[in-house]
Amino acid sequence: MREAVALKYKNQYNANYSMQEVVISCGAKHTLFNLAFVLFEQGDEVLLPVPYWVTFPEQLKMVGATPVEVDTQESDHFILRASALRAKITPRTKAIIVNTPNNPTGAVIPPEEVERIVDLALAHNLLIIFDECYEYFVFDGNEHASLARFASKARHLSILVNTASKTYAMTGWRIGYLVAPKEIVKAINDLQSHSANPASISQKAAVESILGAQDSVKIMISEYERRRKFVVERLNSIKGLTCSSPGGAFYAFPNVTRFLKGSGVADSLEFSRVLLRQSGVAVVPGSAFGQDGHVRISFATSMENLEKGLDRMEKALAQM
Repeated sequence: MREAVALKYKNQYNANYSMQEVVISCGAKHTLFNLAFVLFEQGDEVLLPVPYWVTFPEQLKMVGATPVEVDTQESDHFILRASALRAKITPRTKAIIVNTPNNPTGAVIPPEEVERIVDLALAHNLLIIFDECYEYFVFDGNEHASLARFASKARHLSILVNTASKTYAMTGWRIGYLVAPKEIVKAINDLQSHSANPASISQKAAVESILGAQDSVKIMISEYERRRKFVVERLNSIKGLTCSSPGGAFYAFPNVTRFLKGSGVADSLEFSRVLLRQSGVAVVPGSAFGQDGHVRISFATSMENLEKGLDRMEKALAQM
Protein backbone atom coordinates (compact mmCIF):
# COMPACT_ATOMS: atom_id res chain seq x y z
CA MET A 1 0.00 0.00 0.00
CA ARG A 2 2.82 2.42 0.83
CA GLU A 3 4.52 1.60 -2.45
CA ALA A 4 1.23 2.24 -4.28
CA VAL A 5 0.88 5.67 -2.67
CA ALA A 6 4.45 6.62 -3.57
CA LEU A 7 3.84 5.47 -7.16
CA LYS A 8 0.60 7.45 -7.35
CA TYR A 9 2.40 10.69 -6.49
CA LYS A 10 5.17 9.86 -8.95
CA ASN A 11 2.75 9.17 -11.79
CA GLN A 12 0.35 11.98 -11.01
CA TYR A 13 2.61 14.82 -9.85
CA ASN A 14 6.12 13.67 -10.81
CA ALA A 15 7.07 13.76 -7.12
CA ASN A 16 9.58 11.19 -5.90
CA TYR A 17 8.67 9.75 -2.49
CA SER A 18 9.85 6.53 -0.91
CA MET A 19 7.64 4.16 1.06
CA GLN A 20 9.55 5.31 4.15
CA GLU A 21 7.78 8.68 3.73
CA VAL A 22 4.29 7.16 3.72
CA VAL A 23 1.93 6.12 6.52
CA ILE A 24 -1.33 4.22 5.99
CA SER A 25 -4.03 4.87 8.58
CA CYS A 26 -7.71 4.16 9.28
CA GLY A 27 -8.96 7.08 7.21
CA ALA A 28 -7.85 10.68 6.79
CA LYS A 29 -9.40 11.61 10.15
CA HIS A 30 -7.11 9.08 11.84
CA THR A 31 -4.19 10.52 9.89
CA LEU A 32 -4.97 14.05 11.08
CA PHE A 33 -5.44 12.81 14.64
CA ASN A 34 -1.97 11.26 14.52
CA LEU A 35 -0.49 14.49 13.17
CA ALA A 36 -2.03 16.58 15.94
CA PHE A 37 -0.58 14.31 18.60
CA VAL A 38 2.96 14.10 17.22
CA LEU A 39 3.37 17.71 16.04
CA PHE A 40 1.65 20.04 18.50
CA GLU A 41 1.55 20.81 22.20
CA GLN A 42 0.23 23.40 24.62
CA GLY A 43 0.81 26.93 23.34
CA ASP A 44 1.34 26.07 19.68
CA GLU A 45 -0.76 28.00 17.17
CA VAL A 46 -2.02 26.50 13.92
CA LEU A 47 -3.51 28.66 11.17
CA LEU A 48 -6.94 27.33 10.23
CA PRO A 49 -8.88 28.78 7.28
CA VAL A 50 -12.60 29.41 7.79
CA PRO A 51 -14.89 27.70 6.85
CA TYR A 52 -13.18 24.52 8.03
CA TRP A 53 -14.01 20.85 8.29
CA VAL A 54 -15.46 20.32 11.75
CA THR A 55 -12.71 17.95 12.95
CA PHE A 56 -9.75 20.28 12.42
CA PRO A 57 -10.19 22.62 15.42
CA GLU A 58 -11.29 19.87 17.79
CA GLN A 59 -8.23 17.72 17.18
CA LEU A 60 -5.96 20.72 17.75
CA LYS A 61 -7.71 21.56 21.02
CA MET A 62 -7.33 17.96 22.20
CA VAL A 63 -3.54 18.38 22.31
CA GLY A 64 -3.61 21.90 23.76
CA ALA A 65 -2.82 23.71 20.51
CA THR A 66 -4.73 26.84 19.51
CA PRO A 67 -6.53 26.98 16.16
CA VAL A 68 -6.13 30.52 14.81
CA GLU A 69 -8.97 31.24 12.44
CA VAL A 70 -8.13 32.81 9.07
CA ASP A 71 -11.10 34.28 7.26
CA THR A 72 -11.89 33.70 3.61
CA GLN A 73 -14.43 35.76 1.68
CA GLU A 74 -17.65 34.59 0.08
CA SER A 75 -17.17 37.25 -2.60
CA ASP A 76 -13.85 35.53 -3.43
CA HIS A 77 -15.49 32.07 -3.52
CA PHE A 78 -13.95 31.29 -0.10
CA ILE A 79 -10.48 30.84 -1.62
CA LEU A 80 -7.67 30.88 0.94
CA ARG A 81 -5.18 33.68 0.26
CA ALA A 82 -1.57 33.84 1.43
CA SER A 83 -2.09 37.48 2.43
CA ALA A 84 -4.79 36.45 4.92
CA LEU A 85 -2.48 33.83 6.41
CA ARG A 86 0.41 36.28 6.68
CA ALA A 87 -1.64 38.63 8.86
CA LYS A 88 -2.19 35.87 11.45
CA ILE A 89 1.38 34.62 11.88
CA THR A 90 2.94 35.05 15.34
CA PRO A 91 6.07 33.64 17.01
CA ARG A 92 3.87 30.78 18.26
CA THR A 93 2.65 29.74 14.81
CA LYS A 94 3.81 26.25 13.95
CA ALA A 95 1.74 25.14 10.96
CA ILE A 96 -0.84 26.01 8.32
CA ILE A 97 -3.77 23.75 7.48
CA VAL A 98 -4.81 23.86 3.82
CA ASN A 99 -7.88 22.01 2.51
CA THR A 100 -8.43 22.14 -1.24
CA PRO A 101 -10.89 21.37 -2.71
CA ASN A 102 -12.56 22.55 0.44
CA ASN A 103 -15.15 20.95 2.66
CA PRO A 104 -17.68 22.61 3.11
CA THR A 105 -17.38 25.32 0.42
CA GLY A 106 -15.92 23.47 -2.57
CA ALA A 107 -13.31 26.23 -2.94
CA VAL A 108 -10.33 25.28 -5.10
CA ILE A 109 -7.11 27.20 -4.44
CA PRO A 110 -5.45 28.17 -7.76
CA PRO A 111 -1.90 26.87 -8.40
CA GLU A 112 -0.33 30.33 -8.14
CA GLU A 113 -1.96 30.87 -4.73
CA VAL A 114 -0.78 27.49 -3.48
CA GLU A 115 2.74 28.52 -4.46
CA ARG A 116 2.37 31.80 -2.55
CA ILE A 117 1.31 29.81 0.51
CA VAL A 118 4.35 27.56 0.07
CA ASP A 119 6.65 30.59 -0.16
CA LEU A 120 5.05 32.05 2.98
CA ALA A 121 5.61 28.79 4.86
CA LEU A 122 9.23 28.71 3.73
CA ALA A 123 9.79 32.29 4.87
CA HIS A 124 8.48 31.51 8.36
CA ASN A 125 9.52 27.83 8.61
CA LEU A 126 5.93 26.62 9.00
CA LEU A 127 4.66 23.12 8.33
CA ILE A 128 1.87 22.80 5.75
CA ILE A 129 -0.76 20.16 6.45
CA PHE A 130 -2.32 19.76 3.02
CA ASP A 131 -5.66 17.96 3.01
CA GLU A 132 -6.41 16.97 -0.60
CA CYS A 133 -9.07 14.33 -0.01
CA TYR A 134 -11.20 15.76 -2.83
CA GLU A 135 -8.31 16.15 -5.29
CA TYR A 136 -10.14 14.65 -8.28
CA PHE A 137 -13.38 16.53 -7.71
CA VAL A 138 -12.77 19.76 -9.62
CA PHE A 139 -15.13 21.45 -12.08
CA ASP A 140 -15.36 24.34 -14.55
CA GLY A 141 -11.77 23.91 -15.70
CA ASN A 142 -10.37 24.37 -12.20
CA GLU A 143 -7.04 22.71 -11.51
CA HIS A 144 -6.10 20.94 -8.31
CA ALA A 145 -2.59 22.05 -7.35
CA SER A 146 -1.21 19.40 -5.02
CA LEU A 147 1.49 20.39 -2.57
CA ALA A 148 3.46 17.53 -4.11
CA ARG A 149 4.07 19.78 -7.12
CA PHE A 150 6.25 21.97 -4.92
CA ALA A 151 8.15 19.16 -3.22
CA SER A 152 11.44 20.30 -4.72
CA LYS A 153 11.51 23.44 -2.59
CA ALA A 154 9.27 22.66 0.39
CA ARG A 155 9.62 18.92 0.93
CA HIS A 156 10.81 19.34 4.53
CA LEU A 157 7.67 21.32 5.41
CA SER A 158 5.14 19.38 3.33
CA ILE A 159 2.59 16.97 4.80
CA LEU A 160 0.11 15.47 2.33
CA VAL A 161 -3.11 13.96 3.67
CA ASN A 162 -5.33 11.87 1.42
CA THR A 163 -7.86 9.05 1.45
CA ALA A 164 -9.49 6.36 -0.66
CA SER A 165 -12.90 7.28 0.75
CA LYS A 166 -13.92 10.06 -1.62
CA THR A 167 -12.30 9.19 -4.95
CA TYR A 168 -13.23 5.51 -4.81
CA ALA A 169 -16.39 5.71 -2.63
CA MET A 170 -14.65 3.57 0.02
CA THR A 171 -15.74 5.37 3.18
CA GLY A 172 -16.48 2.17 5.10
CA TRP A 173 -13.14 0.58 4.21
CA ARG A 174 -11.32 3.16 6.37
CA ILE A 175 -8.15 3.89 4.42
CA GLY A 176 -6.29 7.17 4.69
CA TYR A 177 -2.69 7.96 3.97
CA LEU A 178 -0.02 10.53 4.60
CA VAL A 179 3.19 11.55 2.85
CA ALA A 180 5.62 13.47 5.05
CA PRO A 181 9.27 13.84 6.09
CA LYS A 182 10.74 10.64 7.55
CA GLU A 183 11.01 12.00 11.10
CA ILE A 184 7.28 12.76 11.15
CA VAL A 185 6.51 9.37 9.64
CA LYS A 186 8.56 7.66 12.36
CA ALA A 187 6.76 9.55 15.11
CA ILE A 188 3.37 8.61 13.66
CA ASN A 189 4.36 4.97 13.27
CA ASP A 190 5.42 4.92 16.92
CA LEU A 191 2.07 6.39 17.96
CA GLN A 192 -0.07 4.33 15.61
CA SER A 193 1.55 1.08 16.70
CA HIS A 194 -0.20 1.58 20.06
CA SER A 195 -3.60 2.65 18.71
CA ALA A 196 -5.07 1.22 15.49
CA ASN A 197 -3.98 0.07 12.07
CA PRO A 198 -5.93 -0.37 8.82
CA ALA A 199 -7.21 -3.83 7.92
CA SER A 200 -5.14 -5.74 5.37
CA ILE A 201 -8.17 -6.46 3.15
CA SER A 202 -8.92 -2.72 3.03
CA GLN A 203 -5.34 -1.99 2.02
CA LYS A 204 -5.47 -4.55 -0.78
CA ALA A 205 -8.69 -3.03 -2.09
CA ALA A 206 -7.19 0.47 -1.93
CA VAL A 207 -4.08 -0.63 -3.84
CA GLU A 208 -6.24 -1.96 -6.66
CA SER A 209 -8.24 1.29 -6.67
CA ILE A 210 -5.21 3.58 -6.71
CA LEU A 211 -3.20 1.67 -9.31
CA GLY A 212 -6.08 0.35 -11.42
CA ALA A 213 -7.99 1.95 -14.28
CA GLN A 214 -9.58 5.28 -13.34
CA ASP A 215 -12.51 5.17 -15.79
CA SER A 216 -15.06 4.80 -13.00
CA VAL A 217 -13.68 7.90 -11.29
CA LYS A 218 -14.16 9.95 -14.46
CA ILE A 219 -17.75 8.73 -14.76
CA MET A 220 -18.44 9.60 -11.13
CA ILE A 221 -16.99 13.10 -11.48
CA SER A 222 -19.09 13.70 -14.58
CA GLU A 223 -22.20 12.72 -12.64
CA TYR A 224 -21.23 14.97 -9.72
CA GLU A 225 -20.82 17.85 -12.14
CA ARG A 226 -24.34 17.26 -13.45
CA ARG A 227 -25.75 17.19 -9.92
CA ARG A 228 -23.78 20.26 -8.89
CA LYS A 229 -25.22 22.27 -11.78
CA PHE A 230 -28.74 21.19 -10.89
CA VAL A 231 -28.37 21.90 -7.15
CA VAL A 232 -26.78 25.33 -7.56
CA GLU A 233 -29.30 26.47 -10.16
CA ARG A 234 -32.19 25.20 -8.07
CA LEU A 235 -30.91 26.84 -4.87
CA ASN A 236 -30.47 30.18 -6.63
CA SER A 237 -34.03 29.94 -7.93
CA ILE A 238 -35.42 29.79 -4.37
CA LYS A 239 -36.38 33.24 -3.10
CA GLY A 240 -34.06 34.37 -0.32
CA LEU A 241 -31.23 31.95 -1.08
CA THR A 242 -27.95 32.65 -2.86
CA CYS A 243 -25.34 30.03 -3.69
CA SER A 244 -22.04 30.42 -5.51
CA SER A 245 -21.00 27.50 -7.67
CA PRO A 246 -18.42 25.31 -5.91
CA GLY A 247 -15.23 24.77 -7.87
CA GLY A 248 -14.73 21.32 -6.42
CA ALA A 249 -15.75 18.64 -3.87
CA PHE A 250 -19.44 17.65 -3.71
CA TYR A 251 -21.04 20.24 -1.48
CA ALA A 252 -23.09 23.39 -1.98
CA PHE A 253 -22.81 26.08 0.70
CA PRO A 254 -25.77 28.43 0.21
CA ASN A 255 -26.16 31.70 2.09
CA VAL A 256 -29.32 31.65 4.24
CA THR A 257 -28.77 34.99 6.00
CA ARG A 258 -32.04 36.46 4.72
CA PHE A 259 -33.97 33.82 6.62
CA LEU A 260 -32.24 34.76 9.87
CA LYS A 261 -33.59 38.31 9.89
CA GLY A 262 -37.01 38.97 11.37
CA SER A 263 -38.15 35.36 11.10
CA GLY A 264 -37.46 34.30 14.66
CA VAL A 265 -34.67 32.02 13.45
CA ALA A 266 -31.54 33.03 15.34
CA ASP A 267 -28.76 31.28 13.45
CA SER A 268 -27.89 28.55 10.97
CA LEU A 269 -28.30 25.85 13.64
CA GLU A 270 -31.87 26.93 14.38
CA PHE A 271 -32.50 27.29 10.63
CA SER A 272 -31.39 23.67 10.14
CA ARG A 273 -33.63 22.47 12.96
CA VAL A 274 -36.67 24.31 11.60
CA LEU A 275 -36.00 23.00 8.09
CA LEU A 276 -35.73 19.44 9.40
CA ARG A 277 -38.96 19.71 11.39
CA GLN A 278 -40.95 21.32 8.58
CA SER A 279 -39.64 19.42 5.56
CA GLY A 280 -37.72 16.37 6.70
CA VAL A 281 -34.64 17.72 4.93
CA ALA A 282 -31.34 17.57 6.83
CA VAL A 283 -28.59 20.11 6.16
CA VAL A 284 -25.48 20.90 8.20
CA PRO A 285 -25.45 24.36 9.80
CA GLY A 286 -22.62 26.65 8.75
CA SER A 287 -21.83 27.34 12.41
CA ALA A 288 -20.38 23.81 12.60
CA PHE A 289 -17.77 24.96 10.08
CA GLY A 290 -17.16 28.34 11.74
CA GLN A 291 -19.29 30.19 9.17
CA ASP A 292 -22.78 31.04 10.41
CA GLY A 293 -25.35 32.26 7.90
CA HIS A 294 -24.78 29.28 5.61
CA VAL A 295 -25.70 25.61 5.45
CA ARG A 296 -23.97 22.71 3.74
CA ILE A 297 -25.82 20.51 1.29
CA SER A 298 -24.21 17.37 -0.12
CA PHE A 299 -24.95 16.32 -3.66
CA ALA A 300 -23.38 12.90 -3.11
CA THR A 301 -26.79 11.27 -3.51
CA SER A 302 -29.13 10.42 -6.35
CA MET A 303 -30.72 13.04 -8.58
CA GLU A 304 -34.10 11.74 -7.43
CA ASN A 305 -33.22 12.47 -3.80
CA LEU A 306 -31.87 15.90 -4.69
CA GLU A 307 -35.02 16.83 -6.59
CA LYS A 308 -37.25 15.62 -3.77
CA GLY A 309 -35.19 17.33 -1.07
CA LEU A 310 -35.03 20.66 -2.87
CA ASP A 311 -38.76 20.56 -3.58
CA ARG A 312 -39.41 20.09 0.12
CA MET A 313 -36.88 22.76 1.03
CA GLU A 314 -38.43 25.32 -1.31
CA LYS A 315 -41.89 24.66 0.11
CA ALA A 316 -40.68 25.00 3.71
CA LEU A 317 -38.73 28.20 3.05
CA ALA A 318 -41.75 29.80 1.41
CA GLN A 319 -43.47 29.55 4.79
CA MET A 320 -40.51 30.66 6.91
